[in-house]
Amino acid sequence: MELCSSAGQTIRPLSPESAMRATIRSVAKLAGVAPSTVSHYLNQTAAISPNTAQSVERAIAKLNYRVHLGARSLRSRKTHSVGLVIPTITTPFFGELAAIIENMLWDRGYQMLLCISERDMEREVVQVATLTSRQVDGILMVYNNEASEVLRTVDELPVPMVFVDRPVPGRNSVATDNFYGGQLAARHLLSLGHRCFGLLCGEAKIRNAADRIEGFRSELKLSGLDVSPDYVVHGRQELDLGIRISELLEKNPRPTAVFATNDIVAIGAWPTILGSGYRIPEDLSIVGFDDIEVSRFLVPALTTIAQPAREIGARAVDLLLKSLGEPEQKRAAPSSIFISPSLQVRGSTAPPTERR
Repeated sequence: MELCSSAGQTIRPLSPESAMRATIRSVAKLAGVAPSTVSHYLNQTAAISPNTAQSVERAIAKLNYRVHLGARSLRSRKTHSVGLVIPTITTPFFGELAAIIENMLWDRGYQMLLCISERDMEREVVQVATLTSRQVDGILMVYNNEASEVLRTVDELPVPMVFVDRPVPGRNSVATDNFYGGQLAARHLLSLGHRCFGLLCGEAKIRNAADRIEGFRSELKLSGLDVSPDYVVHGRQELDLGIRISELLEKNPRPTAVFATNDIVAIGAWPTILGSGYRIPEDLSIVGFDDIEVSRFLVPALTTIAQPAREIGARAVDLLLKSLGEPEQKRAAPSSIFISPSLQVRGSTAPPTERR
């Protein structure tokens, strides 16, 4: 078997017999560093340079050195592992967020254990319990909805938890300012001259989806406008909800612009819009939310509200690891951090036809 080091070089481990003989001293000798440097690298007890870390990694891989994690955690009372619970992996935003968090934890010397609740609230409770039984040092969580049992039992957990993407008042959480994101979408469409709108909404019990719609409608009301209940389609934030844009296309008058509460829903609407003989944006403008990678490759590219996924991941990891370094009785008051999204104007929005 071949291993690839963080420097991108292919490394062939030595035989199992050699691995049995490998020690910190032999790793240090091969890496050209002191044994104490290897110990600091393994136990994260002192900062070492990236070049030195790569040398140690290559030596560990070459010698097939095995770290006894059980003994190490008994000594330090830490496992250098963090759990992440997300509701689904099929929504690209969560996949991107998980990859960002995993890379950031890896760079800080932590392994990530990923759990996918599949939007099952009983399952997410079991997953949190399983992670704590595996002695993770902390948990990052995207809870399913406001009825989640985890929100009521977080004080009973033996490890710190930070909520991600969906804010929780009075708890450590990092999320996009979804209300402001909805406002940005409405302002953009209003500035183009649209006055008749349709909404493809995620479930109202999903906090971030509800906040996006509330922000959108509040901005319309400043201009004396609103969205008729007949022009609102609710459902899970998945491709199938986008297909239901057909319900809006049948309205009279037909909306000239549609706001979808995530990019996947907007993408799901694409075939129905085009298959019904309408053009984007000439006949219908559409705005998404998230700015997932594929949104840039649609024809035309999707105008969307960009969530700062990298900043969300970084702030959540920082907040969790900071709490790990503080005694429980001295931990700072919980922080609810909101990060502003931005409008990414692309080809799916334009003034309504009658204004041209």
